Amino acid sequence: MQKAAIPIIVAAVLLLLAVYYLIPGISHPLVSANPMNAHYKHAVLFVGLAVLSLIWARFAANSARG
Repeated sequence: MQKAAIPIIVAAVLLLLAVYYLIPGISHPLVSANPMNAHYKHAVLFVGLAVLSLIWARFAANSARG
């Protein structure tokens, strides 16, 4: 597996978690308030972590070349 594949997989999982926390009506773990509501702060956090993971993938691709 290439070095840049792992952070891309991590980014995809984080984006799926962001969408999961935006869906109201299902129970969301790791929340202190009503677990059935949409949790926008969690979604923003997961999107931010996904962006950082994509930046990580870019650095990993650059280091693999040279």
